[in-house]
Amino acid sequence: MTDAIARAETKTVSNSQHPGAPAPAVELIDVSQTFRTKSGPHLAVRDIDLTVNEGEFVSVVGPSGCGKSTILYMVAGLRPPTSGEVHVLGKRVTAQTGPDLDVGFVFQKDAVLPWKTALQNVALGLRYRGASKRSAEADATEWLARVGLAGFGDRYPAQLSGGMRKRVAIAASLVLTPKVLLMDEPFSALDAQTRMIMENDLLSIWEETKQTVIFVTHDLEEAVGLSDRVITMTAGPGTILSDRASGLPRPRDLQEVRFEPAFTRLHEMLWEDLREQVQIASSRASAAGVGDGN
Repeated sequence: MTDAIARAETKTVSNSQHPGAPAPAVELIDVSQTFRTKSGPHLAVRDIDLTVNEGEFVSVVGPSGCGKSTILYMVAGLRPPTSGEVHVLGKRVTAQTGPDLDVGFVFQKDAVLPWKTALQNVALGLRYRGASKRSAEADATEWLARVGLAGFGDRYPAQLSGGMRKRVAIAASLVLTPKVLLMDEPFSALDAQTRMIMENDLLSIWEETKQTVIFVTHDLEEAVGLSDRVITMTAGPGTILSDRASGLPRPRDLQEVRFEPAFTRLHEMLWEDLREQVQIASSRASAAGVGDGN
């Protein structure tokens, strides 16, 4: 283990040592994931130990190709681990259990159907679960308003901006009231101003719902501003490099909190954690002639 990793590594105290602590919503225990490729097996993540408590907002950052998104897919039940165990809300995730209805997923790309209106997209999950059309559309209308899209329910995705389509995707997940929300770089394609607005809107909703959130991002400022804890990962095969508490007060306004000394200190520590790993990943990508990845 390098000196940088040794300095950055911190240990999360288990809930068993603090009986009054919140219950774990997500647990990854000695988890590894190997993919089969044309060139042979590819180890994406290894020896992942991570606990996210109920109501925590945790961000995961790391160099391209370190397996950040793979962690989300394992938690969601979309890609069971090759070894180790994943537990969500007290239940073990396996190939047999499949996706959990209490877990929502907001993907990096807009997961909206172009032939359905914003209202129909948001109501779709409720309809699949057996809700009546009237009930589903009433809930969808409420959530469109909560994400700032009141009056836009009859618009099709092609008639909406990128930020508005992302709001539709978030509303479509939140309308299902998931206890755990997984977000895979949801704002990466947005311009800086829209991104800031969306981040603040997400925080406002989270302050109200207090869902457990695991948020994958490449952006250290975004991770620090949003999170209770920030997890960093090594270059692939990814494993946990550091686990740092934010310590920033809530509620937060991201336009203001970025000027707090504590924000700057944590940002600097996280970059120090990641600097060597980013260089390793960049060198590998240049040598292989490959592009970006998670």
